[in-house]
Amino acid sequence: MQRFLGIAYIVARWARDAVWAVQRPHLRGVRVVVTDPHGAVLVVRHRAGPHPWVIPGGGIDAGEAGHVAASREIFEESGLVVTITANDLYGRFTEAHPHHPCTTDVYAITLAQVLIPQPSPWSLEIAAARFVPTAQLTSLDDTVEPGCLRRITEVCAAQPAATRW
Repeated sequence: MQRFLGIAYIVARWARDAVWAVQRPHLRGVRVVVTDPHGAVLVVRHRAGPHPWVIPGGGIDAGEAGHVAASREIFEESGLVVTITANDLYGRFTEAHPHHPCTTDVYAITLAQVLIPQPSPWSLEIAAARFVPTAQLTSLDDTVEPGCLRRITEVCAAQPAATRW
């Protein structure tokens, strides 16, 4: 079943990218750096892609506030119920993608207690979710998306946001 979900995810991403190449929409998205009380960071593993490990995130629906989308994406990708507020905004990043411009709002929160992520086993997109100590992020079974790794490093070191994703 996991193999079927992986193939379905690749096909869905290909179809989405084909539509975006024609429509060239300006996409708005969110990402969230979620740390537990011990400083470990929540990462989710996509079923496919050049950098499967990322921080939770996704698109902002029409009429949806960024912080609401951030809470929704954390739940959809990890099963965790976490409330994000507008005050948790860390920074806004614009990326010049070859097929569509993209603006990503990044939120950062630290949980008051340790939680165990439990993504849906039927998720088309997410294969795994877990908290990882920052020192172990580069030794995962696959790579962490470089922009996500930059945001994690900045947030955990209390550095100002860089200008590039």
